[in-house]
Amino acid sequence: MRIAHVTDIHVERLPSVGECLNKRAAGALHLYVLGRASHFTRAAQEAMVAAVVAAEPDLVLCTGDLTATATEAEFAGAAALLAPLRERFDWLVIPGNHDVYTDESVGRFARHFGEVAPVRVERRGAWDLVLVDVCHPDWLSRGWLGEGGLALLDAALQAGDRPALVALHYPLRNRRGERYGPPTRACSDADAIEAICLRHPRVRMVCHGHEHHGFRTVAPRPGDDLPILDPGAGGYAWLPERGRTAHFCVYELDDTALIGVERQAFDGEVFAPEKGGAFATGG
Repeated sequence: MRIAHVTDIHVERLPSVGECLNKRAAGALHLYVLGRASHFTRAAQEAMVAAVVAAEPDLVLCTGDLTATATEAEFAGAAALLAPLRERFDWLVIPGNHDVYTDESVGRFARHFGEVAPVRVERRGAWDLVLVDVCHPDWLSRGWLGEGGLALLDAALQAGDRPALVALHYPLRNRRGERYGPPTRACSDADAIEAICLRHPRVRMVCHGHEHHGFRTVAPRPGDDLPILDPGAGGYAWLPERGRTAHFCVYELDDTALIGVERQAFDGEVFAPEKGGAFATGG
């Protein structure tokens, strides 16, 4: 099975004054006054969609942050942008923290991309894909699953013996293999989620987003480290002077394990396989 993993696309639309009477005011300041909006471009987003179509995966997995500040206009733009993927391929998606940016934005993700649940299991081929939603409106950028969600995750993994891929928005570890932080922009239940995954040997890989500069690391376990992968932001601008650009991954899975990873990088015009192999260049 071939899975294209995209994340952190960040479709942006300038919000109205009336939409900025909440946390979105700080987001708009960072985006449109301090210049963060230039970190993401429509050229990269459209090239990513074209490259995923050309890769012809069996399934497209998106781990959130389709939007920048979760306005209705951004969700409509993201839905239009991603329509070629949703129409052509099996498509699974979870929200990111930017997709539930404010209290008033809750429900937009479901209206445009389908209902979500704290833990959802989707069977594909020989695998179970376990989608974990840890994102909530928060004045910082924190996520959590909570005791009830942790129990659901443990029960879902206990319930089968098929190999499982666990997908969530927030990283469990950073690129050095340490706990991801700072806590103001991390998942407070990362330790517990990882412990549950390690307790169930059928979990063969974890996929996430949130960190725009992708990386691959592992959670150690005896004889069989658990791979954790983040392709990096799919909508990132081509910024060679900073060593940054957009990426997405294609995973090859056999009936029991992850057997191959291709990471594609944006060169300012199109995506192509990363030079030197997946994660060789960072960024």
